[in-house]
Parts: sequence; C-alpha cells; structure tokens
Amino acid sequence: MNQKRTRIPLPHPKPVDNRSGAWLLLVVGTVLLLLSGLLAWTLAGALVDGQIVTGNRAGPRHVYSLALQPTQFYGELLWQGLTTLLLGALAAAALWIGRSLMVADRPRR
Repeated sequence: MNQKRTRIPLPHPKPVDNRSGAWLLLVVGTVLLLLSGLLAWTLAGALVDGQIVTGNRAGPRHVYSLALQPTQFYGELLWQGLTTLLLGALAAAALWIGRSLMVADRPRR
C-alpha cells in the first residue's frame, strides 16, 4: 500500500536514539587508540634498547636481547607488533562506527 495514496497515514515506529551507543563506541575507540599508542611506544623503546620483555600472563616473563637471541627478539617484536596493529584496527573500527552513528542521528534539513 502506497503511503501517498492512503487517507490515513500508516503508523511508523519512533526513531531509535543511538547517541548513547555512539558515545560509548567513541570512548572505547579512543581508549583503544591510546592503548595501541602506548604499545607502539613500548615497542619503539624495545628497538632502541635492544631488549624486549614477553607479555606472558601465566608463566615467567622472559627478556630477549637483540645481541644474544636475535630470533626470539624479532619473533616477540613481530608478535607484539601484530597485536598492536590489531588493537589499532579495532580502535579505528570503533571510532568509525561511533562516528557513523552520530552522523545518522542528526536531523536532516
């Protein structure tokens, strides 16, 4: 049934308020972006110092030196770098979705 041809306007649901979810996504995205920046700063410090500490939570932490254990050093650097990139991608996605929700809620002229 066409809306323009009816005498009685059809009922439409009220628009959903997405602002609280959008603000939450923006805050989460900002926090994740700050955390990925701190992880990148830590990785840069590990490259400058030539030592990297593993991020074990269950067992003892290991320290790999570039001079003594280059394979383990670069492996751990690669692993932590990929984790940092993944966290940064999640932050960018959260910020993008939050921003698109904020734009969708604006009244159109």
